[in-house]
Amino acid sequence: MSEQNFSQGRAALEKLQSESDKLILLEVSAPHCSSCDTLRPVLHQLATEQNGNFHLVEVDMTEEPDLAIALGIRSVPTVVLFKGDRQLEKIVGLKPKKFYAETIQKSL
Repeated sequence: MSEQNFSQGRAALEKLQSESDKLILLEVSAPHCSSCDTLRPVLHQLATEQNGNFHLVEVDMTEEPDLAIALGIRSVPTVVLFKGDRQLEKIVGLKPKKFYAETIQKSL
């Protein structure tokens, strides 16, 4: 996967929101979260399969608690889809790969 389509942290999210017109998929996770570890490679795989149609940003909610609070995120993993600063979808919990793929397609 190309590095330009994957980044980490709130600063990366905010930069993409202001500079890119592509869909942004934000994965909010935490170090103790085994479901997050299960989801991460699935999202990377989708990003590769989609050929860079969207940006993937990972944020650790223990490092960015203010962002998690602002987005109303109370549990991880949570995936939030953005177009610019507009929130399109929020997916809470671990779902099948097909569910993420369909939600991304619907939002592109």
